[in-house]
Amino acid sequence: MSRNVAVVCSALALAVTMAGCAAEDAKDAAPAPAASSATAAPAPVPTPSGKPVLTITGAVSNHNEGSAVAFDMPALTAMATVTTNIYEPFVKKDMKFTGVPVVNLLARAGISPTATKISLHALDDFQVDLKVADLADPEILFATKADDALIPVDSGGPVRLIFPADSEVGKNRDTWIWSIDSIVVA
Repeated sequence: MSRNVAVVCSALALAVTMAGCAAEDAKDAAPAPAASSATAAPAPVPTPSGKPVLTITGAVSNHNEGSAVAFDMPALTAMATVTTNIYEPFVKKDMKFTGVPVVNLLARAGISPTATKISLHALDDFQVDLKVADLADPEILFATKADDALIPVDSGGPVRLIFPADSEVGKNRDTWIWSIDSIVVA
């Protein structure tokens, strides 16, 4: 097993353990005991009460809508989020983004430890294919807020991929995808 795959597997195992401790409403949640095994199942994802904003299919196990894992905005915003300031290369200014680390969201979806590829699809049919290892940095986010407000579709929302300044993958502007509506894990 290559070092990168081992690092990704370790990060995903940690994220699965962390996701298993998450509650639907993080503000009111009491800490759950740590999972005793890296293979512990992630906490169930609530069935969307409205239209899902993000659907994950493929090599995932935490299904809540047929063979998919579907997230509505309340489910995404209930997960532990990170806020970061980055230079947004398309609007050419510093912006504050808040979102869920990609590794945490994939762990919550129950990504298979053998998964190697993530295909991200946008509302306008733009697609980006990345390696699971490309998304192992916990500072890579699925952002749902920009400058403290939910991101509207006409501004790249409701979900967009955000990279930290030092991300090698993020240096390729073609990997910056917004208005993400679905993900296929293979």
